[in-house]
Amino acid sequence: MQTGRPARVGALIHEEVARLITRGLKDPRIGFVSVMSVRMSTDLRYANIHVSLFGEEKERKSSLIGLRNSAGWVRREVGKHLRMRVTPEIRFFEDDSLDKVYHLESVLETIHREQDEAPMLHLGLSDLVADMRKTESFLVTSHVSPDGDAVGGLLGVAHFLRAMGKTVTCALHDPVPAVYRGLPGAKDIINCEAERPRFQALVIVDVASLARIGAVRDWLEPGQKVFVVDHHLAEYPDGTAGFIDSSYAAVGEIVVDLFETADIPLTMGAAHCAYVAQVTDTGGYRYVNTTARSHRIAAKLHETGLETAPICETVFSAMSRPKFDMLCHVLARAEFRADGAIAASYVSYQDLAAVGGEKEDTGGLINYLRNVDGVRVAVLFTQVDAHTTKASFRSVPEFNSAVFLAQFGGGGHAAAAGVTLDMSLAEAMPTVLDRLERAMKESP
Repeated sequence: MQTGRPARVGALIHEEVARLITRGLKDPRIGFVSVMSVRMSTDLRYANIHVSLFGEEKERKSSLIGLRNSAGWVRREVGKHLRMRVTPEIRFFEDDSLDKVYHLESVLETIHREQDEAPMLHLGLSDLVADMRKTESFLVTSHVSPDGDAVGGLLGVAHFLRAMGKTVTCALHDPVPAVYRGLPGAKDIINCEAERPRFQALVIVDVASLARIGAVRDWLEPGQKVFVVDHHLAEYPDGTAGFIDSSYAAVGEIVVDLFETADIPLTMGAAHCAYVAQVTDTGGYRYVNTTARSHRIAAKLHETGLETAPICETVFSAMSRPKFDMLCHVLARAEFRADGAIAASYVSYQDLAAVGGEKEDTGGLINYLRNVDGVRVAVLFTQVDAHTTKASFRSVPEFNSAVFLAQFGGGGHAAAAGVTLDMSLAEAMPTVLDRLERAMKESP
C-alpha cells in the first residue's frame, strides 16, 4: 500500500478519472467500467490505473482499447485539477480482482451447498461421544411445537454435555409447554428473540430436519457442525454427523445410554429429563414402541432415587380448565367413519382464544378419540390459520400412520405421526379423511 505524497496524488487521480469515465468519455467502445485502484510510480511520472471491465471478452477488450486511446485526453483533464508541474502519464490496465472475488464466492457457495447436501455420517454412540468431546461449546435445540420427548430429550443431552465439561445453551422456537417448565434446566431455555449465543456446534434432538427447528436455524452459520440425536426414521437427515436409531422408544432412552457409553454417572437432573421424555413418548409404557430395553432403562432411572409418581401426576393427570374446555369441544365435534374404525375431530384457531388456553392445551386430546372401542385410527385437525392446518394421527400398530402421511409430506412413528398442510380446515378434513377411509378399506 502506497503512503505519503504518491498515495495522496493517486487518490486525487482515482477520484477524477472515475468522474471522467462516468460523465466525460463518449467513446462508444467503452462499456461499463469501474476504477479499482491507482498506483503511482515513485517519481510520480506515471499513474497506473487499474479498471474492472464488464461484459464478454470481446466487449472487455474493446473497452480497454477505448480507454487507452483516450489516455491523452484524460491526462489533460486530470491536469486541470492537479497542482503539479508535470501531470503524470495515464496508463490503463485491466484489473481482475472482481473476477477473483466472484470466483471465490462461487467456490464458497458450492462448498456450502455440498456441505448442506452431504449425507450425514451415521455414528455409533461411542463414536458420537468421542466426536462431541472435540467440541467445546454447543447449542442444543429440538423441533417446533415441542412435546415431552423434545423438551426432556434436549435438556437431557444438555445435562450430558455439561457433565463432559462443555459450554451449553438450549433454545427452542416455541415456548416450553407449562407441563414441562419444571424440568431441571427448562427455565434457562432461550427463544429466538434472544441475542444469538456463541457456539461451535449445533445439536438437534428428537428431529433430523433443520427445517423443523424453526427460527433457531437462522443462528447456524455456514460450515458449523450439526449433530443429530434422534429416534425417528429419516431418509435424508440434515446433520453433519449423528446417532439415529428407531429401535429406541424415545430420545430420553438415548440420553441414558450416552451417559453409560461415556462412563459418566447419570445425574439426577438428567434422569428427571430422560424419564419425562421416555414416559411421554411411550404413553406411560402403553404404546407399541415400548420395549424390554425401555423397562430396563426405566429401572436405571428409578435407581437414581428419582420420585416418578409426582412426575406422572403432573404429566398425565393434571388438566387445566382451558384444556378441559378444549376437550369438550373436541368430543362434541367427533365424527366416526369406516364403521367406527376412524375417529376424527378438529380445533379451530378461535377455540384457544375462546377458552383462554394456549397451544399446549390441545396436547393429548387425540388420545381420547383413539381410546374409543373399535377405533383403529384417530385424527385431530388443528387449524393454524385460514390457509394452514395440522393433522395428528394415532393408530393401532397394524396401520402405519407415518407411511400414510408421507404422501402429504408428513411423518413420525407408525402409531403416532403428523403433518402440516397448506390447506384450509374445510379443505384439509375431507381431503385427508377420504384418502384415509380408502386406505383403511385396502388395509387388513
